[in-house]
Amino acid sequence: MSSKKDEIIVLKKALTPIHLWTIGVGIVISGNYFGWNFGLSQSGFLGMLIATLFMAIMYLTMTLGISELSTMLPYAGGPYSFARRAMGRYIGFITGVGVVLQYVIAAPIIAIGIGGYISFLFPAVPTVVAAAFMYALFMGVHIIGIKEYATIEMVLVFIALGLLVLMYFVGLPQINVGHLFPENGDLIPGGFKGIWSALPYAMWLFLAIEMLPMLSEETRDVQKDMPKGLISGMVTLLILSILTTTVAIGLAGIDVMTVAEDPLPAAIAAVFGNTYWLAQILASVGLVGLIASFSGVILAYSRQVYALSRAGYLPSMLSKMHKKRQTPYMAIILPGFIGLVLVILFNPDDLILISTFGALVSYITMNLSVLILRKKEPHLVRTFKTPLYPFTPIVSLVLAVIAIFASFFANLTFFIVCLAVFAVATIYYWVWARHHINEDAPEERFAKDAATVQVEVQAPVSPIEAIRE
Repeated sequence: MSSKKDEIIVLKKALTPIHLWTIGVGIVISGNYFGWNFGLSQSGFLGMLIATLFMAIMYLTMTLGISELSTMLPYAGGPYSFARRAMGRYIGFITGVGVVLQYVIAAPIIAIGIGGYISFLFPAVPTVVAAAFMYALFMGVHIIGIKEYATIEMVLVFIALGLLVLMYFVGLPQINVGHLFPENGDLIPGGFKGIWSALPYAMWLFLAIEMLPMLSEETRDVQKDMPKGLISGMVTLLILSILTTTVAIGLAGIDVMTVAEDPLPAAIAAVFGNTYWLAQILASVGLVGLIASFSGVILAYSRQVYALSRAGYLPSMLSKMHKKRQTPYMAIILPGFIGLVLVILFNPDDLILISTFGALVSYITMNLSVLILRKKEPHLVRTFKTPLYPFTPIVSLVLAVIAIFASFFANLTFFIVCLAVFAVATIYYWVWARHHINEDAPEERFAKDAATVQVEVQAPVSPIEAIRE
């Protein structure tokens, strides 16, 4: 057994279903506090509601599919490992690139949102200063350990959820129906194009729930616990998405919400004033929602970078582990510095387009993986099977393909930028990465042995145990 292989079996198994639900909801919950509102100018409330429902269907059906995949392939690679097993190294790598792009870009978006909320309270504090502090703080937390992070995340998520529920109770009786359904009849200002262009921003209400399979190696009983965490988290987010968009738009109207960097305090302030107690609480304590997602995004990009680097697709230095804390510290730190640079250079509404484009690439390949592996390897042990197969992954796949072109309508320049990123990644793979694959990485070894490893259908044996045998 090589030293490289010894290095990769070190992640602590500390997570339970409540931890997974907390992390899943926590990494997404900032979408309720910031980001979704940028798509309103063309969609209006009705168009955003339609876009949100379409994206909810896409995420719910995808969640059911990756629940099956995660019980079959319980590795930190998550999306990369699914696509690697189903479609080979290149598609696995491209999937990993999409995931890394999604989360490395998502971190500065949320950091900018944190800066907007801080500026609501303390106008003198620059966004970059707030973002740098958040990066330093939570990179440190993640280096300390996963269990410590999960405990902190649980506290943050329950506070963030409590504030959203409080906003619903205060705001629902004050909703102006005219803000939701204008009397002039202009319900969807941009028509069909308006709905389509709103899809990337509606995604922001759900984006990142799919990161949970990357915690498979740190979950105590992945076959039972991962589907519970994924499905319960998705149901929670679906309820929140409908309530948040309806209450916020109903209170403040489209014109206010479209430009608000702090949409929830702005929505309350539009009715009650900036000094109203709930506006102040949402702007201050409401930061915990953004912080919960920011911390979760760091966890997500670090695990995907770690998995790709230990397999040789990225430089091996990124898979270095902290000897005492058993955490991939280089995969935490270096992407963090990149994100901080992006905070300085770009606007959040443009960055969202890049992040969602990367996510959608991985969604397409993950849904294909569900279909291909059912056909290609029907005897793999599946402790959870996708309901209504093959209808479920096909619906998610079709919606993901539709949504990936939405950024074309939102901003053609950034659509081209996204294509260029994957073109560069493709050149990098064929020139360098494919020559440096580490065959001892779990995802690579399991895929390599797929043709020779016999999986007993009746035996309660995990894929890792099958490899060892």
